[in-house]
Amino acid sequence: MNKVKKRLDNQAIGLLPLLLFMFLDNYFSYLLSFIIGVTFCFVCIFLFQVLIKDKVYQFLLLPSAITLVLFSVFLCLKLEPVLFIYSPLITEVLLVVVLAVIGFSKRTILQKIRNSSQPAYKKTMLRTSLNESYFVAQIVQNIYTLHLFVILLYTILPDSMQSVRAERILYREVGLIIGVLIIAYEQIRLSLMRGSLRKEMWLPVLNDNGKVIGCIARSVSRMLPKKYCHPVVRIAVVYDGMLYLSKRSGDAFISPGTIDYPFYSYVLFRHSIENTVKETLGDLGREPGVTPRFLIRYTFENSKAKHLVSLYVVCLRKEEQLKMCKKGKLWTIKQIEENLGKGVFGEAFEKEFPYLQNTVLLAESFCCGKSVKQQ
Repeated sequence: MNKVKKRLDNQAIGLLPLLLFMFLDNYFSYLLSFIIGVTFCFVCIFLFQVLIKDKVYQFLLLPSAITLVLFSVFLCLKLEPVLFIYSPLITEVLLVVVLAVIGFSKRTILQKIRNSSQPAYKKTMLRTSLNESYFVAQIVQNIYTLHLFVILLYTILPDSMQSVRAERILYREVGLIIGVLIIAYEQIRLSLMRGSLRKEMWLPVLNDNGKVIGCIARSVSRMLPKKYCHPVVRIAVVYDGMLYLSKRSGDAFISPGTIDYPFYSYVLFRHSIENTVKETLGDLGREPGVTPRFLIRYTFENSKAKHLVSLYVVCLRKEEQLKMCKKGKLWTIKQIEENLGKGVFGEAFEKEFPYLQNTVLLAESFCCGKSVKQQ
């Protein structure tokens, strides 16, 4: 089913009933071609209504169906000579008109979905599919309008510059080729997008109560400072009553090049905090006796970002375990206090240190047979 859905994400597939009608019109009567096209269209609509339970949407089937319904009006008028020659051309004109009218509804429909009572993930999925279908519809409308304009220019040329072969190509074949090329273009574009999205990091968006209400790409979130709140895991490493700290990368988004914990990470969309802690610790988390303990959860905010931080701590007892951390060194409480507020440590670390000093570090100092003053 997943493979089928990947192919059905191409909104341009909704043009297939019209393309089938235009193709068959070259070999059969326009009436028979129309009946086959209509039947195929409504069979597709029925199938997609069934598949919609698996979150498959094909909104361009609607303008295709409306176009075929409008074409039936010409059948009722019994314009046989006109329909015999210009059926594909009339279909294009009707499609352009239908797409132009539907284009005006974009803002209203998206607003209704935004204000609906559906779950956030469903609204996001609907709006994404609708935006994609409106994007494809605009491309279809523009290209077919250009094609109709070319035909109009052709009709005003001198008779000596016109030919039956050129008319057949313009009136019957070009419209069909345009539709096929649009489907192919959209499929290639979606494949390229999927490739880039697979490399993207998707972060959950939290409301003021810390509840997940959606997701967004990290690159997009960073272009909108502080607009979205994301969950973050930070893990302090304690050994012999001291903190093991390492230098952050110079490319880090928050506090680049400063001293901080060796382990920190975003909680990705649909990932739990507990699993993120295990993945962030890596091999160290699988060592006997290494158990991360949750300490506190708080909101960190600066000029660049807003994070809901879950602070954990691991207390190591062996030097071999310490070597499994990122390259860094042990800092005593006194060394840290002497460098606070000097830009040496990261912003989040400086907020957390007083809490660590009065809880975990104090307890570890007593466990190691030391007092805070001796350090």
